Amino acid sequence: MINSDYRATLQKMATTIKEADYVIVGGAAGMSAAAGPDWYNPGDPTYLEKFKAIEDKYHAGSIWRNGYLEQYTGKNWENRGDLWGFKLSLIHFVLHEPVYQPYQDLKAILKDKDYDLITTNQDVQFSKAFPNKDVATIQGDWSYFQCADKCHDQVYPNQTVVDQLFLQIKNGHLPENLIPRCPKCGAEMLEWVRGYEFLEGQHYNNQYAKYRQFIQKAEGKKTVYLELGVGMMTPMFIKEPFMNLTYQNPQATYITVNPKDAIVPRELTDRGIAVKYDLVKVLADLKECGISRVSAED
Repeated sequence: MINSDYRATLQKMATTIKEADYVIVGGAAGMSAAAGPDWYNPGDPTYLEKFKAIEDKYHAGSIWRNGYLEQYTGKNWENRGDLWGFKLSLIHFVLHEPVYQPYQDLKAILKDKDYDLITTNQDVQFSKAFPNKDVATIQGDWSYFQCADKCHDQVYPNQTVVDQLFLQIKNGHLPENLIPRCPKCGAEMLEWVRGYEFLEGQHYNNQYAKYRQFIQKAEGKKTVYLELGVGMMTPMFIKEPFMNLTYQNPQATYITVNPKDAIVPRELTDRGIAVKYDLVKVLADLKECGISRVSAED
């Protein structure tokens, strides 16, 4: 049963998006967490299936905890082969996951709109669902390697080598002579995702250049800044810019969808919509009875 407040909020959201000249979507972890496997909490069935050999040996409990093994288990990786067995298993898993339902629904919602997307997600879901030219990936993604020592400014698409090496993993372990190495200096390669050795080079700058282009395109337009699954961990990348850009453009509207962190600042009370409901449901309902219903009423 859909309550009247939710129905009214959904209708307002649908009308605002339909009437907009341009939609900029900012997507974060909540987009994938809403429908995909749980990376963080112990016991996720997909994790236990896909990473069984690693879990049986190290007992970290989740994908996230394997990334901080010593912190969560009190022990470190026994060898580089085990670490790379986990890394390659994770990258292979990410690259071969289907497009999750919220992304499919978002694509349907935006199909007749002028839009672009910005994401801090690294799981390539946005890149699978939308054209690359329309997506700014500002915190890296799992589909690239870089030199761990950052000896040169280049990132390398990794799917081919990952698919090949994944077949060589036995009991969670990659033979150490197969560990991917930098073609320039021989150091180990590293996944191009935000971390201590993250390469902020030309490819990174290209992503931010797209972000700036999207923002410039929105100037003076009836723009919707649509924030999906963005929490409070790193508000400086999407949440705070979206609020400020909405404030600066009298024609803009800020919409935030998050079951916990959907907040509209006082300054945007008249041009903000906080949707504090499950993201999967909101996008599904918007696709089925939001935009389409508004269109039918024109």
